[in-house]
Amino acid sequence: MRNTPWQLFRFGFVYLNAIPTGFLISPLLWNSAYLGWAAILGGYAMSLVFLWFTLKLGQWDPRKPWIDFGSALVSKWIHFPVVALVFFWSINYIGMDIEGFTLFFDTNYMRESPQWFVLLIVGLVVMVTARWGMETMIYISDGLFLVIIVAIVSMNMFFFKEAHFDMMIAMVRHHNYSSALMDSLFCLSFFAEWLVFLFLAPYVQFNKKSFRNLAAAGLLVTIAVFLQWASALLNFGPYLGRELQYPLVELMRAASGFLGNSDPLIIGLWSSSMFFHSAFLIHVSVRCLAKLLNLKQMDGPLIAIIGGTAIVIAFQYSQNPILFLQDFNSFGMAMFFILMELIPIFYWVASLFHKRKPRPKPRTKPGHKPA
Repeated sequence: MRNTPWQLFRFGFVYLNAIPTGFLISPLLWNSAYLGWAAILGGYAMSLVFLWFTLKLGQWDPRKPWIDFGSALVSKWIHFPVVALVFFWSINYIGMDIEGFTLFFDTNYMRESPQWFVLLIVGLVVMVTARWGMETMIYISDGLFLVIIVAIVSMNMFFFKEAHFDMMIAMVRHHNYSSALMDSLFCLSFFAEWLVFLFLAPYVQFNKKSFRNLAAAGLLVTIAVFLQWASALLNFGPYLGRELQYPLVELMRAASGFLGNSDPLIIGLWSSSMFFHSAFLIHVSVRCLAKLLNLKQMDGPLIAIIGGTAIVIAFQYSQNPILFLQDFNSFGMAMFFILMELIPIFYWVASLFHKRKPRPKPRTKPGHKPA
């Protein structure tokens, strides 16, 4: 496929922006309150360390995905259990995505609809998106990126009109740094989803500019989350804001004029990025399961199996929504996600003891010198 330098940047932003936008603001208001900015910046800064190791591992053999060359670094007896762990993590993450999205719609727009029905519809939409293929999703992210950026800028321009900027002094005078440090790790689990980008090869090959592109995507997501956290804090305050499960939705409903009637458009864009996020995770799960079972050309059936399993997992989560939210926002769940990001570091250390295979030189016609 055609690979432009900033294509990875746009794809990374669309993927990384989905979950923090919908589910990170309220926990930050609850824990760090006025020091949420420190938690956001700290989480992003730490995520760059994981990004560096991930890309170093991906560059070990840019022509192949990590799932194929990983056994050459740590042996298949270690690599296969790690792939199984990534499969377990990704398919459960899809289930949490579907349940979180369903819970949002069930509490805001479709209160009378049976929850199992909404789960089924969301799961089918995710599976159809995954069936489009990885190349199609990468191209779609090019257009979706621009629309989301315009929506975020426009939305925050309206939000800050009614903000109480006199509260900004508390962002400096509050000294609850212990909560900010814990929330930095919590934000890190949202920002550092770099492991999945190893599955982009060979559609996108990593090079020296990949760190710049993905770091820029992460920075843009960080700025977007910071603006939305600040708008919620300066409009509602930390005490009312923490009681709202979706403060940004309440801001849109309270707004007058154009923004007060545009929440279906904004929610539609966020829904698209959520479907995009889950569909990419299905792609990751398919690659892992195909590797474990040594299957080829089985993407269609595997997408149906994984999508159906994720719907069942989401249905189990839906039996106790309060417990689901507690577990989703727990420190233990954040640490599990961070531990998953240690996998590239483990493989990178193993790669230090192996020589990288030389790349084959391009063939030239007789009588012509290579450029």
